[in-house]
Amino acid sequence: MRRPAGVGRPIRDGHRPGPGRAVHRRLRGADLDTTETRLSALGVVRPEPQPLAERWRVLLDPAGHPFCLTAK
Repeated sequence: MRRPAGVGRPIRDGHRPGPGRAVHRRLRGADLDTTETRLSALGVVRPEPQPLAERWRVLLDPAGHPFCLTAK
């Protein structure tokens, strides 16, 4: 198990939440481009299309779970 930064409980590798068990995660960064670049180095990917990418980004963690990145 690994414990991602900012998350309170461990996530098992390969875990997929069941129906009704998904949690919306939102991270904030001072600069979207810089924060996304740092997250990309950790294995996060940016799916396309990205409407309103100047305000927020929907990203996928290495296991494929979506989360939002917003500016402070």
